[in-house]
Amino acid sequence: MANLTKSDLGKRGNEEIFLKKFFEMDHRMNLFNVKRKNGKPKEGIFAPSYLVFKVDGDEVVSYLSDQSGDYQEALARMQENMELTGPRNQILLVGKFQNDNTVATLGLGDLQKTSEFGGQGGGNRGNAYEDEFLKSLQCEIECICEHTKYEDQAKELIALINKNQKIKGGISEAIKVGGANKPRPLNYSGGLYVTAGGKKTKDIGSTVSDITATFGGAKQIYLSCKFGDTLTFINSGVKTIFTDKDYKNSFKGYKNNIGSALFEMFNIDKIEYARIFNQYGKGYKGKVVDVTQKCQTTKIEDLLQYAIGYNYYMVHQSGPKFTTFEMTEQLMKTSSKLTGKVKLHYGGARGSGKRLDIHCESSKYKFMFNLRNKQGGLYPSHIMCDYKKK
Repeated sequence: MANLTKSDLGKRGNEEIFLKKFFEMDHRMNLFNVKRKNGKPKEGIFAPSYLVFKVDGDEVVSYLSDQSGDYQEALARMQENMELTGPRNQILLVGKFQNDNTVATLGLGDLQKTSEFGGQGGGNRGNAYEDEFLKSLQCEIECICEHTKYEDQAKELIALINKNQKIKGGISEAIKVGGANKPRPLNYSGGLYVTAGGKKTKDIGSTVSDITATFGGAKQIYLSCKFGDTLTFINSGVKTIFTDKDYKNSFKGYKNNIGSALFEMFNIDKIEYARIFNQYGKGYKGKVVDVTQKCQTTKIEDLLQYAIGYNYYMVHQSGPKFTTFEMTEQLMKTSSKLTGKVKLHYGGARGSGKRLDIHCESSKYKFMFNLRNKQGGLYPSHIMCDYKKK
């Protein structure tokens, strides 16, 4: 099993998982598995008391493990540090090994990339969840008296589908199709949308299905299986939409339909957006701009409807909490109806990161669009829309 890196924290909401472990939030344990690397440090289970952030070799801030009230501030500090490279910019844990109370200061590279962070010791955690949930469904189908990890959740889901669909005969088959998921790039045709199976449609069940179940011998029910805290509706590449040259020219004469629609929709200042990256590491300090009255709310909601879609059941496990519901066309519309302010965070949470974050929310979800590089480069490689259920 590999060791943790800063790039690992930037994937699948791992930075939030890391902090929730440290602060013992959402029933997570403040324990980390230490893996020997080049003979140091010793291996074992480590219980940290302090979380320390260093920038240019200087300690800028630290948090105690009982300061969960500072979670949002610590998250902003972490995301800022994740953007910084080099050995003088560190995220450190100070605490004791469980077996002998030895005091130590450890860096990310000393910690094992366990399954909580997507480590491969037991396979990818999201994929493992799909496999384990599928096994639980199949035991119900085959009437096997075997205790499985998600047997209660499988029974709950089947009961919900039987109630909603009123199909005679119940569940007869369940097949994992997650590996066949189709890409969902951002596209433009009279407006922005997220494709589903190469089409412009909000009926996306067959595209996002991880497990397809058959009820009554014929009716297919699509299950979108999600594991973890922070989830994603949009994860699309933008390197051909915004080229490095576009940033260097501050988008002078820019003509890409998709990019232009994004700028207009969120009322993004193109020059300021370019400054985030062109002046990164050179003293750039971004600002938070409220664009609620200037952005194109109806178009944002329409894009969210394409991203969320309908005609599937959400099957979500987050820590000990299990949630399942049918994403209908009406629920899709309600979930995408904006209720609060729309704010642009140039430079991210701290104003100095190489990213643009866009925050908005509905009665059901908190959304954060972000444009950033997922491979450690300077200019954005992807646009993402992460969400959290309220």
